[in-house]
Amino acid sequence: MNEFLNKHQKGLTYLASFSLPILIMLLVWAANGAFPFGNKSLMAVDFGQQYIGFYAYLKETVLTGDWSAFLYSFEKSIGGEMIGVLGYYLMSPFNIFYILLPLSQFKWAVVITIALRYGFMGLTFSHLLIKRYQALQGQTWLVPLMAASYALSGMLVSYQMNPIFYDAMIMLPLVILYLEETLDGGKPFKYAITLALTMLLQFYMGYMICLFVALYAIAYMLPKWAEQGTIKEKAKQFFFPLFKVVGYSVLAATSTFVTLYPIILNLLRSKGAYNAPMLFEWKLQINPLDILAKLTIGAFDNESWPAGPNLPNIYVGALALLGFIYFFRYAQVHWTRKIGFSFITTIFFLSFVHEFTSKIWHMGQNPAGFFYRFSWIFSFFMVLLAYQVLKNSHRVKWYDTLIGAGLASASLYYVATHDFSFLEDKQLPALTDWVGKNTLTVLALFSLLFLLISCAYWFNSKAHFWQKSLHILFGAGFTVGSFFLIRQGYLLTQVTLTGLTWLSALLFYTYKPKSIGRLVLASITIFELGLNAYISQSRIGYTDAYKFSDLAVKLDTLGNTVEELSDQPFYRIGTDFFYSKNDPVLGSYNSLSNFSSSLERSTINLMASMGDMGGNASTFYTNGTILTDTIFGVRYHVARKPYTNEDVQQHPKSHFFSKTSARKDIASYYNLIKEDDTFLYYENPNVISLAYGTNDVTHNIKFGTNNPVSNQNIILKSMSGQDYDFFVHAAFNDIKLDNLELDSSNGQKIYRRLDKNKPGKISFAFVPQTNWTYYFQAPYSLRKSMGKMNIMLNGQWYNYTQMFDQVQLWQIAHQEAGKQITFEISTSSEDEINLTNYSLVRADTEAIQQVMTNRLAQSMTVDKMTNTQIDGSVTITDDSTLMMTSIPYNPGWTVTVDGKEVKTTEAWGSLLSFPITQGEHKIKLIFKAQGLTTGTFISIISVLSLFSLFLIDKKKTKN
Repeated sequence: MNEFLNKHQKGLTYLASFSLPILIMLLVWAANGAFPFGNKSLMAVDFGQQYIGFYAYLKETVLTGDWSAFLYSFEKSIGGEMIGVLGYYLMSPFNIFYILLPLSQFKWAVVITIALRYGFMGLTFSHLLIKRYQALQGQTWLVPLMAASYALSGMLVSYQMNPIFYDAMIMLPLVILYLEETLDGGKPFKYAITLALTMLLQFYMGYMICLFVALYAIAYMLPKWAEQGTIKEKAKQFFFPLFKVVGYSVLAATSTFVTLYPIILNLLRSKGAYNAPMLFEWKLQINPLDILAKLTIGAFDNESWPAGPNLPNIYVGALALLGFIYFFRYAQVHWTRKIGFSFITTIFFLSFVHEFTSKIWHMGQNPAGFFYRFSWIFSFFMVLLAYQVLKNSHRVKWYDTLIGAGLASASLYYVATHDFSFLEDKQLPALTDWVGKNTLTVLALFSLLFLLISCAYWFNSKAHFWQKSLHILFGAGFTVGSFFLIRQGYLLTQVTLTGLTWLSALLFYTYKPKSIGRLVLASITIFELGLNAYISQSRIGYTDAYKFSDLAVKLDTLGNTVEELSDQPFYRIGTDFFYSKNDPVLGSYNSLSNFSSSLERSTINLMASMGDMGGNASTFYTNGTILTDTIFGVRYHVARKPYTNEDVQQHPKSHFFSKTSARKDIASYYNLIKEDDTFLYYENPNVISLAYGTNDVTHNIKFGTNNPVSNQNIILKSMSGQDYDFFVHAAFNDIKLDNLELDSSNGQKIYRRLDKNKPGKISFAFVPQTNWTYYFQAPYSLRKSMGKMNIMLNGQWYNYTQMFDQVQLWQIAHQEAGKQITFEISTSSEDEINLTNYSLVRADTEAIQQVMTNRLAQSMTVDKMTNTQIDGSVTITDDSTLMMTSIPYNPGWTVTVDGKEVKTTEAWGSLLSFPITQGEHKIKLIFKAQGLTTGTFISIISVLSLFSLFLIDKKKTKN
């Protein structure tokens, strides 16, 4: 057996490093009831609401062969460049599983891709230790343990809902491996290739890695200044390798410009369009001491990611944490390098507590949730330094152990006496219940653990007989006390568990036990890494795996059904429901909804200006009017069928969509053309396809903020030439307050609750005098009202969508002349309701429809199209001077009219337009991603340069 282990030591070490993180996480998922052990998928937050839709989009694009969709897609809201989506979300080779597996089995792809990523993180970290730190020459058992400490560190298990970052986490150990080789005089080509791959797979995390590489390289080279020689010789030895790294880093980055350069240009129109200036301030954004709480087990919950600044996830386990601290005293590393690494630690600390420094890591912006996205790099740094102490057999001196114990106690005291949402006062209730039901079993386990530790200590310690006896007696008392506390629910709280793991690590560093002691420590480390992952992930809400499979198939069916029904090359689909704002990419159909970090800011602003959902990197078409339906080409509307609670209970693995829209006017303008078990399909042929003729006045409109009534009015007035208010602010006939009083000071309308023990309610009532459409102008303050307020229409729950950036137009009446309409807002939790800017709005639907009919006569007919080329024709019969499209403006679009290229301009701060004249015209629109040609040229030059340098180096080596 020993011969086999020695012969295959390297392979077995790699296998263990790959397998251990996977096995731990499989146990965690099983305990959490995750698929395939339960019904929970691993999709939480952005994974379920955003990424999974893009994986379906990737599958559809690859398998249909229409790869133009990688450059542009009309499934991205009203249309948008896709190079940013491709570079940020879809470059991972693990995505092959989403391409190969059917949509109904994506639940398997989710598990497989995440599990494999954990394994490869451990594998590459072990490769770094083996190649650079002679990990196979002794203490080999530490390699998979440290690999797991990295792969299952705080941010990696807490932000598991962001698997798009994981590829960079796999690549970082390889980048550092080949960086060190290059700095030590080795060939730089492996470094350049790994860095280039990192930038290609995940440019955002790749950027952070580049910052870390710069810091690490400088610190790594500091010992050169302590060598013999003149200042000039030392400077040459120090700077020359660094210059080489800089040069090859530039070549590595520019070799990916085929995607990176277009992505940068795309980001300037999306994330970069947000006004988030880099302002330097001395103040701290968090209390530095609060970071200590993030070193405890399970220091993450559902409040730890959405709002910030919160705290960085830097948990690495007790063994790695203490090893990192002891590195600066005991590691056999040159003192100058220790100074350099302490400087890097200081930089990380400043980045955690100081907003300006943090923004540098995040490309100059604060993240929209998931703060401190670079904290995993610090975890990597900690584990790497810890190993350099662990591989030595040197024991920690007793007074350092006492100092460590004192600091640990003080840290835990601080954490225990301060309030953190992710730390519970008592141990897990399930654990306490289990202990109560299995008292004898627990007692036996405690006794066995005491015996194992006592034996390991007795046979390994060189202390006197009386000292060992006293220590074991103390241990016996500690065991009895621990058994009592665990029965009461206080022993294994997160803080006490953390303290126990720190104590075990302190003892290990002090005594450096062998055999049984190592086994105990390894078991404790595996247990705490698993427990940290379990607690962190159990506090997040997950999509049901089986229900997701069902809804994915239903959305795919929706897209296919409309495609079969339609005889038009282009159309958009509106819905009165959603699973996520990325339903269109999940179901492969054109709509007006999207959630993406690369979504153009101009599109978000346009949707918000119309009184619809636009904000937080997303759009959702839920509050449509006749005007917006027509100009955005919403030819089809799909409504979900009603269902009962009995239906839900009888079909536990089926997904039932929630209504998100309360439109009452669909049946007036759309015809029911089909229905299936889930959906009702409506069609309105009287909508503009993609472009229509209009005038310069319409083109030059500038929209106001929080004023959809004025914005839609000015569009209609400009199109028609009429000085008529198509949308009018009206008054409610009656407003009743129940346990509320109005405070209208300072120009606001704030309704405050009088008796805090009773609910407060506002009732708005009116009787429509016409059959026109009526809206409630919902103020911005209602953007987070769900769960806090009850909103009712005529005694029924009102269906709406929250998280908007500007006021909304909520439809509350249509063709209901003479009928009493009551709209109510009530709350039992909020002390006040701010309804500043609310209003009743009346829309003259007949007049609006007439204006739209006139524009429809000037509409372009789409003859054929792909995502990047549109061919059509138009006959202009009025005095229109330009064509307005519903395509977001992008410099990549070129337009030819009758074979001649015309100048494109931006209308409404968002849409593409171009000049036109009276008569019949052939129109062609072609999209080429801006910067793609330039980026490709730069990539070719960089790759050729690297290849030339490789050939030159090879020739020199041969000679």
